[in-house]
Amino acid sequence: MLIPYSEFLRTTGLGEEQGKRAWKLISSQTYPWEQHVQRASDMEPEQWLTTGDSHIDQLLGGGIRMGSIVEIVGESAAGKTQFCLQLAIAAQLPRSIGGIGGDVVYVSTEGAVPTSRLATMVDPFISRVYNGNISADRIMQHIQVAELEDMESMFHALNYKIPALLATGKVRLVIIDSIAAHLRFDLGGNESLGKSQDFYKERSSLLVQLGAKFKKWADQYHCTFVCVNQVKDVFGQPQKQAHLLQKDAASGSEQSTQTSVMDLENEFTTMVRSNKAPALGAIWANIINVRIMLYQRRGLTQSQIARNPDASEEAMPPEHLLRTRRWIENTFSPWAPQAQCEVMLDNGGFQHISL
Repeated sequence: MLIPYSEFLRTTGLGEEQGKRAWKLISSQTYPWEQHVQRASDMEPEQWLTTGDSHIDQLLGGGIRMGSIVEIVGESAAGKTQFCLQLAIAAQLPRSIGGIGGDVVYVSTEGAVPTSRLATMVDPFISRVYNGNISADRIMQHIQVAELEDMESMFHALNYKIPALLATGKVRLVIIDSIAAHLRFDLGGNESLGKSQDFYKERSSLLVQLGAKFKKWADQYHCTFVCVNQVKDVFGQPQKQAHLLQKDAASGSEQSTQTSVMDLENEFTTMVRSNKAPALGAIWANIINVRIMLYQRRGLTQSQIARNPDASEEAMPPEHLLRTRRWIENTFSPWAPQAQCEVMLDNGGFQHISL
């Protein structure tokens, strides 16, 4: 079917009408396109997994969409694992309030799965989002965990164990915490430039293979992959310095102190995002469907406040600059615009803060 139609007629010796019928028949047998399309009226409605907070769901366009590949990225202690545990619990909720009615596979590549933390989150989370009664034991029975300490065991699980679990039809959510742990650095240590380049070429190939598998399984089994990613430092960009509680040397006015407080309040996002970027590069960024970024700004310490011992009580920073603040950002997504909301992290996981 790669030859022109006119050459097909000359080769077969068929007439015009017979050639058309033969061409159409061979084409339909070679690629039965009707088997590869679906009518819009026959499509199932989109299914979303709730995060357990309606404002965070709205930020993400409805929650975590089934059949997608979602990345959770942030610095250490930003709450990435906590957010994943929250999704694992939410998956067990009834479908009517955002659950997905399936099991969860939680893969940890950076140590033991925090099952004790997971167990303590269940009751506060369930009581916040559901009027019914779901025990912690029932939740834990539907979450299967795997601890993979090296790259070989991770790929063995992804090539054999995960497909076998998905084939049962029970698993609807796969969490990998984290995808970057065994792929971020060259495990050979100090290598020559040539060997280092070979490593990154091999890593790029592995990422493409992983992405192809995830997309195939997500579509075939209508499940979702949530992958935790780490961040890396970005050098060569000037940092904005926000100095708090420093008087203007020229005027000594209180207004400069207030301005410096506003600068810290308004510029913290720039300071965080200008010097940090998700690991694994552009290849991985083109594999995922959604990127969710978690970040925090730690509260001012006593040493920072004490930098200006002459500051009056009126010039002291407001309370919200003294406590740690957290944000969730929908960095990119096909079904929601880029946006962020401030959140708090308690015993039941993340929930939004009303401004």
